[in-house]
Amino acid sequence: GGCVGVCTYMAQPGADDAAARFEAAVCRLALRLQPPAELDGRDELVRQRMERAMKTRWRNARVAIFGSAGTGLRVGAGSDVDLCVILPDEQRGERARARLAAADAELAAAAMAHPEAARQSSLLATAEREERMVASDLKAQKEKAARLAKRLAKEGGGHDNEADSPAAHGGPP
Repeated sequence: GGCVGVCTYMAQPGADDAAARFEAAVCRLALRLQPPAELDGRDELVRQRMERAMKTRWRNARVAIFGSAGTGLRVGAGSDVDLCVILPDEQRGERARARLAAADAELAAAAMAHPEAARQSSLLATAEREERMVASDLKAQKEKAARLAKRLAKEGGGHDNEADSPAAHGGPP
């Protein structure tokens, strides 16, 4: 993808070593988080299976994919699939809520019967939180770099002596 070119550019002679290492780390993370193409087909199969299961209880039920899988903005191969069960108006009410509660209980029992799946789900949630933190840190670093570039451009970009440099005022050299 595009990151490879960016990493190659940053690794050229004369590039700032810290910036090049940071850019390379971000690129490696971005490449690692790219979901495989076969997940699209898998998601549709999961949706169809869930819809068939729901139709055993609610004849006119439909299931739709939403969230990152639906928009194509998922992160990594371990990303989950968000599904929405759509029940027609005539099947709503107490009867539908009771059936949903029963389905919830069955899902909880399945999680108990398959602790490895529950562990993987927990690991995924942790990875997603960490990814959000990395994205937030990256955004903050980009904003800081933009402010520094603006400040340097405003100051003329050069310094005649060390006392006038940003490092002398608490900023990076």
